[in-house]
Amino acid sequence: MQNKELELDALEELREAGDYARLAKALPKHWDDQNSLDVDTMRMRMLAAEIYGREGRLEQMADALEPYLGNLDNIPFGYAPRALILASIYHNRDGDGEKALRLASTARTVAEARADESTAAEAILAEGKAFWSLNRWEESVKRYEEAIALYSAQSRSYRLGLAYMSLGGVLARVGKVEDARTALERAIRIMLKFRDEFSLAVARVDIVLALNAMGEYETSLKYLQFAQEAFDQIGHETYRLMTLTKTAEVLLLLKDYDRAQTYISRALEMAMASMSSGISSLYDVKGRLSIARSEFEKAEKALRTAVDLAEQAGSHIQRAEARRSLGKLYLAQNRPAEAATILRDGIDDAIHIHARLLELEMKALLSEAIYGTAPVEACKLISEVESESEDRNLPELKKVSQAARRQIDSLDHEHYFIISDARMPTLAEARVAMLKWLWARALYRAKGNAREAAEQLDVTPTYIRKLTKLIPRDLLRPGRKRPKRRRSSAASV
Repeated sequence: MQNKELELDALEELREAGDYARLAKALPKHWDDQNSLDVDTMRMRMLAAEIYGREGRLEQMADALEPYLGNLDNIPFGYAPRALILASIYHNRDGDGEKALRLASTARTVAEARADESTAAEAILAEGKAFWSLNRWEESVKRYEEAIALYSAQSRSYRLGLAYMSLGGVLARVGKVEDARTALERAIRIMLKFRDEFSLAVARVDIVLALNAMGEYETSLKYLQFAQEAFDQIGHETYRLMTLTKTAEVLLLLKDYDRAQTYISRALEMAMASMSSGISSLYDVKGRLSIARSEFEKAEKALRTAVDLAEQAGSHIQRAEARRSLGKLYLAQNRPAEAATILRDGIDDAIHIHARLLELEMKALLSEAIYGTAPVEACKLISEVESESEDRNLPELKKVSQAARRQIDSLDHEHYFIISDARMPTLAEARVAMLKWLWARALYRAKGNAREAAEQLDVTPTYIRKLTKLIPRDLLRPGRKRPKRRRSSAASV
């Protein structure tokens, strides 16, 4: 019995160090032959369930947890938190986020009642993952930050890396890409010290969203290549498909369309074989590639499929992304009314899940779609986008907003005078801008004659200059400057 306990303790040490490859090999093959309520058997079953869960093998994970999933009340109190956490992870990956959250919260309560800080930290991390699956991302961030604080205090470096990885993933989704990149780079540095190739590869995939938003496509591609090698060796089908899709997206951003098509074809073959839930994102990338190649009919077919698949999967984020791409297609085809309709639906989805960057991108596209019929609304939308992206490294978002701004600026300003809230935050500055604009227009009508322009405004140029003190003198007196009179040389004599 003592030897068995020592063996189990050694397995637990491998788990704590993140060496799941050695743990899987060292786990006894007949761990499921004995009484499931025996403490040692329970510990081995929980280790086996965790290994299967990481590999995406939900059926085997359910088999390992079968004696406990419907019988949690009979588990010894000391092992209840760990069993509840694993049950939470299982239900979370099986699509039942509400049940996962209840189980994780119960595990935390029991662990804290036992003053088991180690297990409590893992329960808090499980709570964060459940909140993430429920699109309650702000609460998810709070849980991850709590877990990070606990793991740091406990000096559990490997678990700290997992917490930073989770935090970075959710921060990228809510649009805080700079913070997401910092957290994920920290997670990658920590994971490089351990032997958990799977978690390291996941962190490399998660950081791509932040890097793409910041325009660092080459770095994204390198991370994805490392991740693809790891997932191919591990044989994790879900992440293999996700990595192929994200690689195709990065190649599309790099305008390497032929290679992007190759990765899309590989991903489609894999998706058809596995019937993965992430196939909507793949069709979205396929549609965007067709837009880039001006193959609009193919693009619309692919993007309509992406929307339908996202609705079947109940994924708000995938549906919002597909609607974003469909709005771009309609704008490229000069179909602004249809673009506005689909983009408004996409914005509602993005707001629902707090995907801020995606929301801003669609608002910029919407302003481009409606600027001709609703210039005031278009200006409000683009002002919101500009104010949030002004001091941030978001080249893709800025590219979209600049295109929309050019469309708004092309309006006949004789009929529309637009002041951006982002550029004119105070009433005083707006008043100055109005006076400058009125003076410039009056000068234009008066063909550069300042006196006639002043008469049109029923003021004098000197009055305007004194009032604003901001209008350049050459704008007040346009035209060729008169040379200064020189004193007569006779006067000096």
